[in-house]
Amino acid sequence: MRISPRLVAGLVAALLASTNLAHAEQVLQRFDSAEPDSIDPQKTNAADSLAIDREMLIGLVTLDPHGKPVPGAAESWDISPDGKTWTFHLRHDDKWSTGEPVTSADFLYSFRRLVDPKTAAADPSDLKQVVNYDAIVSGEEKDLSKLGVDAPDPYTLVLHLTEPRIALPFILTDMALAPLHKASIEQSGDQWTQPGHFVGNGPFVMKSWTPQSDIVLAKSPNFFDAKDVKLDEVHWLVTENLDAGLTRYRAGELDFVLLTRVHLPWARENMADQLRSAPINATTLLFFNMVKGPLSQDVRLREALNLAIDRETLVTKIDPRGEPPAYGMVPPAVSDYTAQSMPFKGTPMADRVKQAKALMTAAGYGPDHPLSLTTIYTTDENSRQILLAISAMVKPVGFDLKLENSEWQVFVSTMNQRNYDVGFFALIGTYDDYENALDNWRSDAGFGNPAGYANPKFDDLFHRGGTAKDMATRRELMQQAEKLMLDDYPIAPLEFGQRNILINPKVQGYVTEVDSNQSRYLSIKQQ
Repeated sequence: MRISPRLVAGLVAALLASTNLAHAEQVLQRFDSAEPDSIDPQKTNAADSLAIDREMLIGLVTLDPHGKPVPGAAESWDISPDGKTWTFHLRHDDKWSTGEPVTSADFLYSFRRLVDPKTAAADPSDLKQVVNYDAIVSGEEKDLSKLGVDAPDPYTLVLHLTEPRIALPFILTDMALAPLHKASIEQSGDQWTQPGHFVGNGPFVMKSWTPQSDIVLAKSPNFFDAKDVKLDEVHWLVTENLDAGLTRYRAGELDFVLLTRVHLPWARENMADQLRSAPINATTLLFFNMVKGPLSQDVRLREALNLAIDRETLVTKIDPRGEPPAYGMVPPAVSDYTAQSMPFKGTPMADRVKQAKALMTAAGYGPDHPLSLTTIYTTDENSRQILLAISAMVKPVGFDLKLENSEWQVFVSTMNQRNYDVGFFALIGTYDDYENALDNWRSDAGFGNPAGYANPKFDDLFHRGGTAKDMATRRELMQQAEKLMLDDYPIAPLEFGQRNILINPKVQGYVTEVDSNQSRYLSIKQQ
């Protein structure tokens, strides 16, 4: 008798559940800032959703505790002298949660699925330099086997590139490039991401998923590094309201929680021994609809809006959490990069407001004839306070910001349909590299480009930087690309990331500078 992958996954989950009930000493309770829009790693750009995927899937290359790329499912790789052929040698002990071996065919299936137009992937461009990528994504080439990825044997995967790609190890850590279990996806369809159906090769497997409540993960005995995974279970608890998050933390329901500006002074006074602070690779910003609407048509409006925002007041009075004001896209926490800035940085606010008024007058607007703009954001009181302050700052020069809040999934849908004028959120870097902060602004980034910004000159600079053969050239071209993008004003950077977090002293291994610590590197200190 043959047992289907779906049944095997269910048996494994049941076995893990009974085992963990017997000895669940190592249980981590962590917050999930929103109900996941999807757990399919090829169909979401949400940071929390991808963080959960990273618990259950391991790509060719993965991230160490500090966000640096290290061997994952591939134990090593070779690069041809011209930088265009990468040969990956897979681990022989990498297994699916079903116990089956992970082979090169699983990566082949995943990569082909990513570029297949039928998948409607959020952003397939991780494979842009792979031979025949453009033809397949555009639909011109229907044969997915023409993608420049070969599996000459079960433990060798070869990528054929059209150009060199120095950053490929970083890119391969993206969850969209994790292996996928073909049989379970084909059998379960859209339900493959549900408990009992999700087959992964990571340190944890999904035990349960209660919508708007939690996702419970259990340690996988089949993970190749299971001996070093200390946690028995990880509970991702949906905690959209950080006020409620602090209450849950103090009640022992969460092992760490982010702090808002309101709670930070209290935490410094009352829980200083549990408070950690550090800069992180993140940028909070406004993004403008560059596809339709008034801001897409006139750069003067976008520049005026940027000029009128007093970032120093934002970070010192409105949202004082120790974060620096942002005049560019790449955060100072990113290594080996010279940050670029909008040209008015350093100009006194009075002069900036005067310039903004002149630009608005030239564009046909002003306080007596304001430009009304729909501004979307996810439901959060701290975000609302920031946007109210910005609304007050820009009103005297002729902007009327109409605030519309929604839950995360509605926000994403509204953003993807371009039914807004201005959007507000934070972009969070997964790994320590400047390209990570800039690739959202490529014209071919799909839904990964929140503004729909498109400038062929930016695309060219980013492309030449990404395919440069040495790091110095790459860095210089990326700096030029960022400066060009900032001069186009498709965004209004507000503040760079600063993490203030309360952590249960029992949690070991947490790295404050990393946005989303992988649970495989954490443990609970026993009493």
